Amino acid sequence: MGVNNLNPLFVDSTKPIGDKVVTNVELLSVVLRDGDSVFFEVSDEFGFQQRFLLKAIETKKSIKYTAEVWLKYQYEYQYRFVMINAEEEVFASATQSARAGHVISEKWAPTFKPDSLREKKKRPVQKSEPKAPREVKTAVKPLGQPNMLSQIKSLLDDLL
Repeated sequence: MGVNNLNPLFVDSTKPIGDKVVTNVELLSVVLRDGDSVFFEVSDEFGFQQRFLLKAIETKKSIKYTAEVWLKYQYEYQYRFVMINAEEEVFASATQSARAGHVISEKWAPTFKPDSLREKKKRPVQKSEPKAPREVKTAVKPLGQPNMLSQIKSLLDDLL
């Protein structure tokens, strides 16, 4: 009997917690641009972080990105998916936590807009010229006098 024919529930119940297990990572509904690549980023309880490149697998209906990762069985991990172009993060999914098992399957849901991030990086920084100091106007008449409307207008002009 080959390894592929074993019942995963039986195999799981015999594994002590902490043994390494192959976790199949799947990312669905991703559209990549030229030069983009997708990574699975995982960190353990000690903050040790690893990145794994996801490979594209084409099916008749769609393209999914997969990777096989060795993780300690039933240990808590933090993970996210990252899209990188020219060695810079373009998109990232929200960080999630899960216990390591046999499968992690997610639909792509980035947490920020790539266009705004790319525009910020491409847009040159413009230095603004220092503004001339504003003149401070003083109210001619103290508040509480019968001509209060003109005093309020004067104060508003000072603020603007």
